[in-house]
Amino acid sequence: MFFYKIFLNSNIILAVLLICISVSLAAASFDCSEASIEAEYIICDNPKLSLADEKMASAYKQLRSVLDGTERSLLLKDQRRWLKERNFELRKCTKPDCGIRFYQVRIEQLGSVEQASFNCERANTLVEKKICNSLLLKHADGRIAKLFKPVQEDLAQDQREWLKERDRKLSEFNCNTSCAWPFYKERIEFLVRYAF
Repeated sequence: MFFYKIFLNSNIILAVLLICISVSLAAASFDCSEASIEAEYIICDNPKLSLADEKMASAYKQLRSVLDGTERSLLLKDQRRWLKERNFELRKCTKPDCGIRFYQVRIEQLGSVEQASFNCERANTLVEKKICNSLLLKHADGRIAKLFKPVQEDLAQDQREWLKERDRKLSEFNCNTSCAWPFYKERIEFLVRYAF
């Protein structure tokens, strides 16, 4: 009976350990048991980064699922570029939360899928029509409106200047979604870092 209790207790402990290990391995957007590069090991060793990676991947998939073929391809290329940059940034991070800040920007760029900050049925300028004809730009425009709201008292003038610059840039004949998306991403990054 004594050995049976020891056997039973050791099996319970082993089961709990296996559950804990499997939960930690599944926390990131990839399988940590198959991590192969330094950045992946860094993510897997840091629960906050692991959670951020999972949030980022979920936001990416959600946004990608609503886009058409051309914009989906644009977002895929952008995501591959971001992953390369992330791998570099995580390796050179020296401050405790610099990786988290890097992820926070991307999570907000992808965010929950948004609509434009204005009513597209009433769009009458070339810029508004350009935004409304692109699911990705409508999303980015809505993300900026959401991020701007909590800091509007501090950044009202700055936002007016940015909107003028946005209108100037998007008014250019050859400025399509692939030209406008990086412009929007930069503004989202500015607003996230300002609020962080």
